[in-house]
Amino acid sequence: MSIVKKEKMLTFWSERARLYAGDPRANTGGDIWLREIEIAYVDKILKDNFCPDVLDFGCANGYSTSRLAKLNLQSRFTGIDINWEMIEAAKINSEQNAAPNLEYRRYDILQDDPTTEKYDLIYAIRTFQNIESLEMQKMVLDRLCDRLKPNGMLLYIESYLDGYRRLNEDREKMGLRPLPIHEHLTLLTDEFDNHARSKMKLMRRDSLSSSYYLATRLLYAYIAKMNNEPIDYNHPIPKTRRCTRRVTERVVNPPDGQIHHPNRFARQPSDHRKQAIKSYAIDTPEALFRSLKRG
Repeated sequence: MSIVKKEKMLTFWSERARLYAGDPRANTGGDIWLREIEIAYVDKILKDNFCPDVLDFGCANGYSTSRLAKLNLQSRFTGIDINWEMIEAAKINSEQNAAPNLEYRRYDILQDDPTTEKYDLIYAIRTFQNIESLEMQKMVLDRLCDRLKPNGMLLYIESYLDGYRRLNEDREKMGLRPLPIHEHLTLLTDEFDNHARSKMKLMRRDSLSSSYYLATRLLYAYIAKMNNEPIDYNHPIPKTRRCTRRVTERVVNPPDGQIHHPNRFARQPSDHRKQAIKSYAIDTPEALFRSLKRG
């Protein structure tokens, strides 16, 4: 089963590479603004910390890697991906948008010979969820931990199974179709996070992507439905302001009288609904860990 799932994953991303090449839509299903949020978040981590050697684990077509390398010329960037076609797209993109501190390699961290290179920061953006099972996700995380320098950091931005389930519950309450989960994905769970905590120290946990998902996959999707418009993630969404009150009332007062609260989405009574909607999140967090190794 795992082998079949891995082959489906490789096929999916090969098709994306052929369709989009170096375009950012290859990585985010057409939602380029989500990628901008992620790039800005990783860039801030780099600006706030001294990171001479950086690894982009699962770099895909290298769009984010190239952008970040240009913004942080003081660091050396390496982008690796398991998919040959994505790496070829990344190399072409790199030639067109030259960054002197960047190189790409096709690399399977579980199958290929280990290297001796160590990194100050390893980041993965929706990479672990493309690994075929929880056990394999844990194995990959262990390998990445081995690649960290003493006090090195690992950052991952991923989608979580519970978060998608709860988001889809709220979409259904608003008359929207559930968001599909590609069959090659293994969305993250608390068990994965617990494993990460057993290996490293959790430094910070944010939910910038989660807030964006609320605005686009729930509020904007409902606005588009009201206006009988197709979903277009390249839309500036200015009309959201005109519809905010109507949409918010719908979310705050769903048909069953319940709303998901961000504190593990505990059910809240009616008089807490407005407070809950202000800080809604869907568990697609940015999690930054520091290695327990000492120099």
